[in-house]
Amino acid sequence: MDDIAEAVLAAIGGRENVLTNTVCMTRLRVTLKNPQDVDYEALNNVSSVLGTATRGANGLEVVFGPRVIESVYRAFLALTGIKAGTDALFPMSRQDSNFKVQINTRSRAASPSCSEQRNEWGSNHLDQSDIDTLKDLFAEDDSEEEEQTQTEHSEESESSEQYNLLVINGPNVNMIGLGAMRDLEISDFSAILELCKETAREVGFSRCVCLQSNHEGDLVDWVQDAWGSYDAILINPTSYGSTSATLREAIRSVDIPTVLVGLDNDNRPSCLEDVCEDCITDKGIEGYAFGIRTLAQLCMW
Repeated sequence: MDDIAEAVLAAIGGRENVLTNTVCMTRLRVTLKNPQDVDYEALNNVSSVLGTATRGANGLEVVFGPRVIESVYRAFLALTGIKAGTDALFPMSRQDSNFKVQINTRSRAASPSCSEQRNEWGSNHLDQSDIDTLKDLFAEDDSEEEEQTQTEHSEESESSEQYNLLVINGPNVNMIGLGAMRDLEISDFSAILELCKETAREVGFSRCVCLQSNHEGDLVDWVQDAWGSYDAILINPTSYGSTSATLREAIRSVDIPTVLVGLDNDNRPSCLEDVCEDCITDKGIEGYAFGIRTLAQLCMW
């Protein structure tokens, strides 16, 4: 886990930018000297990072799954040399991470040997007409092979097209599973992020970046920054969905396919519905998966 911890530390501005570090459930919590130095793009692309959440003016949470958080945190402590903060109150999982990589190779059929070809054709000399006929045949074969190669390259080009998804969560979503929000039938904030990452892979998104903030300006900035970098946005704005004309204008201006999602109908984002493709608030946590599938249809099909 040392490489993961090193990549996280580099993305948040290095050792000199970290004031405190601690752990909570599935989250590495840090207090930063300069929060603006965080490279969210790089941070979300670190292996095993599910997403990020802001906490106050200088706080940042990096969300991992329960199987890897302890090992990553220990490596992070060793890198920073900063003693764990006093809010490390939650027990960490003792289960180690288990990564599996499966590589499929395509076998290639062996070509007939030259001796086999000679045996098939025989040893008699060819006259000029036979030679001309063979030339025509080889020319046709070359043409068909070239056409097939071009088709294969075209198919590879189409299949290699990448689609990027941005998932944005608004105020208090990072508190799911804690305090009064334990009543929801969701174990932890990381469960939402794991569902988003898994569903995004299943439907064909090459990259899924998950962000969360309690501040309206962050949500607006992330939507604006998505222009030219992301093909789709899934957003749970919580209470801002009913009040933020600024967020509405940001979504409208970038003109990126956007789907709204909520965990219930209490804060239906009525202010944003007319600038988004769909609004899903009656499916609980599965609404995230439903919204991602909807966006995949809009982008890829």
